[in-house]
Amino acid sequence: MPHGYCLLWNPSLLWLHAGSDAAIAAAYFLIPLSLLRYSRARPDVSINNVYFSFAAFILLCGTTHLLSIYNIWVPNWWLSGSVKAATAVASIGTAILLVRLLPQAIALPSPSQLRDSNDQLAAANARLVAEVSQRELVQVALLRAHDDAEELVRVRTAELAESNRRLESSEDRYRALVQASSDAVWTVNPDGSGLDLLQWSKFTGMAPDTPGFGVHPDDVEHVMSTWAQALHAEQPYTSQHRLARNDGTWRHVRVQAVPVFEPNGRVREWVGSHLDVSEQVESLRQLSLLQEQLQQSQRFEAVGRLAGGIAHDFNNLLTVIVGAGSLVLEELPREHKSRQDVEDMVAAGTRAAALTAQLLAYSRKQVLQPRILNINAVLSDVQAMLRRLIGEQVRINLITRADDWTVRADPNQLEQVILNLALNARDAMPDGGNLTFETEQVAIEGDDVASHLGVPSGEYVVLAVTDTGTGMDELTRSQIFEPFFTTKSVGAGTGLGLATVYGIVRQSGGQINVLSEVGRGTTFKIYLPREGGEQAPSTPIASDESLAPSAGQTILLVEDAADVREFVARVLTRSGYTVRAVEGPEAALALLNADSSHIDMLLSDVIMPGMNGRALADIVVQQRPGIAVLFMSGYTDNAIVHHGMLDPRTNFLHKPFSPDQLLRLIRRIFTPRGVPHHE
Repeated sequence: MPHGYCLLWNPSLLWLHAGSDAAIAAAYFLIPLSLLRYSRARPDVSINNVYFSFAAFILLCGTTHLLSIYNIWVPNWWLSGSVKAATAVASIGTAILLVRLLPQAIALPSPSQLRDSNDQLAAANARLVAEVSQRELVQVALLRAHDDAEELVRVRTAELAESNRRLESSEDRYRALVQASSDAVWTVNPDGSGLDLLQWSKFTGMAPDTPGFGVHPDDVEHVMSTWAQALHAEQPYTSQHRLARNDGTWRHVRVQAVPVFEPNGRVREWVGSHLDVSEQVESLRQLSLLQEQLQQSQRFEAVGRLAGGIAHDFNNLLTVIVGAGSLVLEELPREHKSRQDVEDMVAAGTRAAALTAQLLAYSRKQVLQPRILNINAVLSDVQAMLRRLIGEQVRINLITRADDWTVRADPNQLEQVILNLALNARDAMPDGGNLTFETEQVAIEGDDVASHLGVPSGEYVVLAVTDTGTGMDELTRSQIFEPFFTTKSVGAGTGLGLATVYGIVRQSGGQINVLSEVGRGTTFKIYLPREGGEQAPSTPIASDESLAPSAGQTILLVEDAADVREFVARVLTRSGYTVRAVEGPEAALALLNADSSHIDMLLSDVIMPGMNGRALADIVVQQRPGIAVLFMSGYTDNAIVHHGMLDPRTNFLHKPFSPDQLLRLIRRIFTPRGVPHHE
């Protein structure tokens, strides 16, 4: 029968028992939840059987009290008995486990023991600090002694040099030896036959009777001729030529010889010397190479400035040509006889725009626009172009494994990196071979840095480009990223391809390493940091709404090129915008000061006489907070970019552009703002 009978169905008594059992059950159930929260907050603490046994015991106790409430009205004594039996088993198991755990708890160090250990560590640390201080004092003393010793050596060296000078000046023969002092001093008879060639033999490692005295075959005729003339004229002899060593190397030497005369005026002997000037010759060669590179760099810089200026003016012209042609195409029906001519004109203008883009890239005035992308997608896009450029004699393999990770980079620049590496690999495989592009995702931690040649710790998407070409030696590997360094013949390469690759990778926040051996091919590994976020689409998504009529917004147009200004104003007016067009920043500021009517957007060129577009925008935004700003240019400098990177918050339209591109971008800028309120 229900337990309520035992309580005489007294309501107050019933609810007293039911409320008490419910509170006890809730308290029991909170205990395992607290343990669960503790285990999640302290993942370093291992969860063992004691936790599980104790949690089961507590849960069963709570369940027993819940069944007591249930049995007040509905009797189910078998279920209650079963739960109590399970509770008994869980309690016995928990007690056993706690008894086994008791010695470990007793073995835990007391607070006083921990304090003693800390005191011992502090004392040991103090001893180490004292030892370090003592060593620093010793090091300072050693440095001072070293400086004193160096000063003493310098003084003694100066004294010895002065003594030697005085000693050598005491006799004519020794004066002659000073003149000819070098790596090897030798004497010969008046007729040129050997007298003392011991030092010469030590210097060259060859016997004194070596034919031609080891002179390089290309130099021997000139050397012997001038030597014979000096012997005949009894005049000092000087020559610089290549001399063989017994190890098979050729050294550049400067040879000097002077005749030593008897009192009667006859030549007693010739005293000469050989000075190894190979390092000086190499330094002069390097200096000449640097001068040539400097001149080439100056030519590149001059041509770059010229190319950038031409591209700027040319892009203004192309903006009008392509834009006006696009407007005409919108009006012409497809069957019109002149439509093909206009389409050809627009296509030619588009190709010309691509040419100016190359000029800007050459002059390093292009704007980088990095975005989230997948390297595998870039490889897939450029694969067809690679096959056309590389040719059929080279087999291209793609192995892509980094499908999930993305990077932040300019896709056009990344394609340029891939193309440059591919062309470099093609040139290293004149007889054909295999070119493999492989991607993978790598997490570098701690000791892994050394195995990745110093790449800092972090998560990276790695692009490896491997060829089966001729490979490189260590010296070449150490120089390949230097500007103007090339292993190709003169005129066959600029030496900027791999330097450009290095610059793009570093500008994108990445690292590049090269592994290569002569005859075993080369692998370039590019590490680009993993970037979270949603991958951006490769092309902007157009919609019918993007070219919907405007909401009557007012646009302040600032453009110093009259033809571009008139064209842009015409496009905007036809689309329903109110346009206030001026020819420069001063006119724009004058208009704003004279007219306080509402303006929704500043559409400005970047490069203008007097004040650039960025400076103008800063003033306008300060005067008219909330105004939208859109820059347009065919050439840019640091006015709106930083280290070549376009700020993602900057609205920028590259010239030349079509009317559709202009209107879509303006609509996209206005859309998040909504239709403005005009006062």
